[in-house]
Amino acid sequence: MEARPIPQKLSYKNPTIIGLVSSIVLTALVIIGSRNLENFDSALFGYTIASVVAFGAIAFRYAVWLQRPATRIYFKRGLQLFFNRRKFGKSAKSAVGSIATNLVEQRFIFKRARQRWIMHFFIMWGCILAAAITFPLVFGWVHFTLEGDMGYRAHLFGFPLIMMNGRSLIAWITFHGLDISAVMVMIGCAIAIHRRLNDRGAIALQQFLLDFVPHLLLIAISVSGLMLTASSLWFQGYMYSFISLSHQALVVMTLFFLPFGKLFHIVQRPASVGVELYQNRSAEMEQAVCPRCRSSFVGKMWMDDLKLLVNELGYDYRLKNGHTLQDYCPRCKRVMRGLAYAKAPDKAEPVFFGSRVGGPNV
Repeated sequence: MEARPIPQKLSYKNPTIIGLVSSIVLTALVIIGSRNLENFDSALFGYTIASVVAFGAIAFRYAVWLQRPATRIYFKRGLQLFFNRRKFGKSAKSAVGSIATNLVEQRFIFKRARQRWIMHFFIMWGCILAAAITFPLVFGWVHFTLEGDMGYRAHLFGFPLIMMNGRSLIAWITFHGLDISAVMVMIGCAIAIHRRLNDRGAIALQQFLLDFVPHLLLIAISVSGLMLTASSLWFQGYMYSFISLSHQALVVMTLFFLPFGKLFHIVQRPASVGVELYQNRSAEMEQAVCPRCRSSFVGKMWMDDLKLLVNELGYDYRLKNGHTLQDYCPRCKRVMRGLAYAKAPDKAEPVFFGSRVGGPNV
């Protein structure tokens, strides 16, 4: 067997540049969108700084993630297939369907358990609703002005929109959107924590920092946000400043936790659209044929990418007959493995097809 180099370590130079550029771009958008900070609320300065830093960190982490061989291949191949001129319409339709079923409906979770689907639904849409309201307000992209005694006019990037009656249902929903999202998040997180305290499978694998802290942070943000509403509506602003500072501190902690904790899968999840597109297009192309049973079992493009990935990771699965282990279908792999064990009954170590570079070559 020929020795092959172990893959090099991840480079952080380009991801660092991408992260810095992302933060600079967001800062510029804040300045431009708020009309040179004319519509920017200085009381929200802490949220803005945390958002800019978190956005750069997310871009950095995502760039590092894309450097991994498997992720990089899926990402590049997904873009290549999506922008294929001949099948762009079909690829766009497939992407829209994947977004609808996997991201919006989260049907793959519903198939596992209805309770888990309800949990994810409330957490996901509660967070999306909160983000859709909070970030435009924090960045100064959206602000409201009082016109007359009961009329509020929304402004988007400084451009006036429709007038709202302050006592209308639409105005109530608009001004209490964050309260609604907080209740949704609390319901979802409560279900999640209950499951992690009672489900044996979850208990066996969970970690406090990875699995409990994100839910506790989201609950703390939701509770403190509702306390702000209660203080202003029913308690004449009692302890409002303290609650506001506590709420801001919790939000900043969560934003800093987002790029490096479990919540990062929120950013990763949309990549599943490219993976499903890759699988659909691969199934329509030329299929790889098993050299043993002559059956078609997977797309040839997928097989070639798998071989490239395995080689890049430093594994060698070449066989004496000139094929590689990946050339065979799953059934034939099991048969060949069983035959290999049967031919070596006295071996102290099991027989494997291929080995890690530098490891035993059995």
